[in-house]
Amino acid sequence: MQVSRAPEEPVVKEGSSPASAEMAVVRDEGPLSNARVCPTCGSRYPADFRVCPRDAAPLEDAPVDEDPLIGSVLGESYAVVRVIGEGGMGRVYEARHTRLHKKRYAVKLLHQELARQPDVVTRFQQEAEAASALSHPNIVGVYDVNVTRDGRPFIVGELLEGVELGAYLDQVGKLPVESAVRVVRQVCQALAAAHQHGIVHRDMKPENVFLVGSEGHVKVLDFGISKVGEGNANLTKTGMVMGTPGYMAPEQARGARVDLRADVYAVGAILYRCVTGKAPFEGLDPMATLTAVVSQEPERPTQLEPSLPAALELVIQNAMAKDAASRFPSMEAFDAELASFDPARASLLPPSPDMTGESQRASGTPPTVVRPARANKAHHAPTMLAQRSRDVRWARPALALLTAGVFLWVTLGLVTALVAAIKLFGDGDSALTTTEVVLSGVGALALMLTPTILWCRHLARIWGSTPRVMSLGEQLRAALLAGIAGYGVIVLFRAFFDAILQDGSFGLTAPTWTLGLFAASCGFGALGWFAMGRNRASERG
Repeated sequence: MQVSRAPEEPVVKEGSSPASAEMAVVRDEGPLSNARVCPTCGSRYPADFRVCPRDAAPLEDAPVDEDPLIGSVLGESYAVVRVIGEGGMGRVYEARHTRLHKKRYAVKLLHQELARQPDVVTRFQQEAEAASALSHPNIVGVYDVNVTRDGRPFIVGELLEGVELGAYLDQVGKLPVESAVRVVRQVCQALAAAHQHGIVHRDMKPENVFLVGSEGHVKVLDFGISKVGEGNANLTKTGMVMGTPGYMAPEQARGARVDLRADVYAVGAILYRCVTGKAPFEGLDPMATLTAVVSQEPERPTQLEPSLPAALELVIQNAMAKDAASRFPSMEAFDAELASFDPARASLLPPSPDMTGESQRASGTPPTVVRPARANKAHHAPTMLAQRSRDVRWARPALALLTAGVFLWVTLGLVTALVAAIKLFGDGDSALTTTEVVLSGVGALALMLTPTILWCRHLARIWGSTPRVMSLGEQLRAALLAGIAGYGVIVLFRAFFDAILQDGSFGLTAPTWTLGLFAASCGFGALGWFAMGRNRASERG
């Protein structure tokens, strides 16, 4: 399998770290030999200029080792001012419009060596096309795409001032539940708009969520490996793994074809990181992470953050279900589940240690503040959340009790069935010997040994997933109740005919009845199990 990382973001963000920023490229009209720079507005001028004509500030000498693209004009409209960041795919610049001087842009320029690779260039172009097709307040804007004189493509997009969610979480650790939910709901709304246009992002992660301004307004970035309908099938062949391992859906990690539910999983993983302070499979190398994504459940969020509402854990784990069919069917459904945890839409992010006071003023980044939340009881639906939290807390104890109940039911049924078989094939009128009774009990336990071991191993695999525990508990309860009810109905049926006809045996011996009752009880239990499974599958569909 090949793991590939797409461009970090089609439109750059001011204030982001160089390691995480990636940029679009611009049409280069060539350096203008601007050897002087204005420290106030950043404009460039020839070496014989002494004062900036715009603001009368004394000009300074431009650094001799600076990027040669700085000071040039791209696409006849975009004057490159400075480097904002750089990533594996390219470099991002701030640019100003040559005619509308107050208009600033982020320009993402592909690295020279990558510009020679047709698949990379195609993906870069796809990023621009995907983002430009979307008009949504939570999706970064893309305005232009072009190539430089030496053939390198570039994207011109919205210049954002703020901080990546990933960098912000590195600073503050984790977010309050209301703040995390508010951020993720905006991501859900952005991706819902993308999905309506047939675009699946496929690389959602905290680094591709950008927080703008003091209110924590969200912008979704980097559609570089997005799937637009089936039009890019030759770019992402089956067996090729593209994305970020820690936030990939299991089917994506296996190299299978994905749909919008892969984005649901990734956004669930982002919410996991926001409320726990840790990525779902943190500390593993990329290949080990891919293996864990496919085969393991991440640690329960409430084990990492005990104060987390149990109902929110259920939402997170539903979004991160291994089986795509078990996840929320759409971003709208995911957003609707999160609405109960979003009592106030005004307050968002608490200030981070590195984004306050003098460090904020020095960086030029607007301060991030949190405002008191306004209660909204109707929206918060406390009764529903309390009930759901109780269901989550009792899910595991209930499953353990049901497991014990089913084990007892089946074991006792096997003992009676074995005793009946001994009587049926032996002398039916004689009492069993002590040896025969002991052998019946030992035989029943021996028959139960392997299924019990397999069942316990299955429980150990799913124990960390609250949705799977609850689903299994419901199926087990349905099977137990159906089996017991079936047994009781048949016993009552026989008693009824025995009372009416004075013969309820229908010519069958007692051992035969006992074996039939056990078989019927197991059959009713199996019907209850599969009926509940089909019902849950239809609810998901």
